[in-house]
Parts: sequence; C-alpha cells; structure tokens
Amino acid sequence: MPRHSSLATTAHRPWPLPPGSWSWRQSWVELLFAHWRAPAEQLRTLVPRGLELDLFDGHAWVGLVPFRMEGVMRRPLPDLPWVSAFPELNLRTYVTHGGKPGVWFLSLDA
Repeated sequence: MPRHSSLATTAHRPWPLPPGSWSWRQSWVELLFAHWRAPAEQLRTLVPRGLELDLFDGHAWVGLVPFRMEGVMRRPLPDLPWVSAFPELNLRTYVTHGGKPGVWFLSLDA
C-alpha cells in the first residue's frame, strides 16, 4: 500500500518512519490545546530521570488537551460504536530524550 503524500518528506522527523503499513486508526475531534508556563524546578519533580524538560523561551510549559477520540479501530477490525468513540483529557508537558522531542503525560484520562 503506498504511503500518504504527507510522508514524502521526513528529514524534519526525529525518528524514522515505522516499517510496514498502519495497524491502528484514530481521529481527534473537538480539540483544544491550552498551555501555561510552569516553574521548571517544580515540574522537574514530576518527570522521570533521563528526560529533560523541553523549554520554550526559557520556560517549561504544561498543556491541558481535551478532545473526543473517534474512529478508533485496529486493522482489519471495523469500528465498534461502543468502544470506538470516547472523550479524552490529557495533562502534558514537553520533554527531550537524547536531544529528541517528546511528550510526557502527567495525566491521561479516557
């Protein structure tokens, strides 16, 4: 199966594309990204050793992200209405590991 054209340029990605085709699908709808500066010294205590806080303009950030997950399915199974759509709320901060960016979920509720 050919890859989507959005995957033609990958030099900006910190990791290579996974091998093979997709195995899960999901859509995020009714989405909000709300962010606040947080004291790095306090946030540091909530992040495991080995991860560094990813600072922006010299500040650590906490994000609150509410959304609705829809169309969640495992290939080749169909969508199951009673498990394929649900609300989710995550509280996150941004980290790096080995110079590569990532997200650390302080809380993830679905």
